[in-house]
Amino acid sequence: MWGTVSMDTMILIPSTFTADEKNLMLRIYKIGTIARVISTFAIRQIGVYYDRDPNFDSHALGRFIVKVLKYINTPPYLRRYAFPIDSDLRYIGVIEPLKTRHHLKSNGRYRYVQVLEDKGDYVVCSDGRATYKLKKTKAYMKGLKIYLADLSKKIIVSKTAPKEYYGYEVFYFSKPLKYLLKKLKSRGYYIIGTSRYGEDIRLTRFEKNSKIAIVFGGPYRGLKDILSERDTQLMDVLVNFVPGQEVETIRMEEAVHYVLSILRYRGLI
Repeated sequence: MWGTVSMDTMILIPSTFTADEKNLMLRIYKIGTIARVISTFAIRQIGVYYDRDPNFDSHALGRFIVKVLKYINTPPYLRRYAFPIDSDLRYIGVIEPLKTRHHLKSNGRYRYVQVLEDKGDYVVCSDGRATYKLKKTKAYMKGLKIYLADLSKKIIVSKTAPKEYYGYEVFYFSKPLKYLLKKLKSRGYYIIGTSRYGEDIRLTRFEKNSKIAIVFGGPYRGLKDILSERDTQLMDVLVNFVPGQEVETIRMEEAVHYVLSILRYRGLI
């Protein structure tokens, strides 16, 4: 049933992802759909980048997306300890459960925990039923409350440490997309942009790379509008994954399905 993960794959979505949806319940449902898809394809990182919009607080929307994605990724056994009652999450029950390894397995070497106390070189953590003393590593970030623990070594680890899939990391990037792309390029990522104005997928030849970032545009602005012509060159390839589409726009929660399916078929992820 379970596979292993060999690639470092990231998807980047805009803070405006749910901006066209005024209903909180539907916003949460859309974010939940994204979480299900990326978990199906064992995507380990999600970046939410700032996409400006004059009509609303795009930063607040981006942080809301991050909050919901973090909640969904957190195993059910830990949620009531890790997340206080929050009106933003009152419709969280509309999402489909992930049912990934870290949500279904109640024991094993790796387990999600919540930090209770910081003791300097180590932290006291709990999974809701037991308490652990875990040594800090590079994966530890001050202020972060939820971690993946290697219980056999009694240390904090990143979600990329196990060969198996143990969920995703999610972060908010508060600057425009071009600055994030520059960072990723400097770290050796192969960047794939998605756009109806890109190269026909049937003609596209991809490069093999162990580090891949897949970039999506927003509901009101595609990547051609978000980035200047010069900054578009930061992407290694800009691809039209659905040539000949017969709908005016493809919604992002639909596009993620299409793109990841095609890239899996092509052996990139």
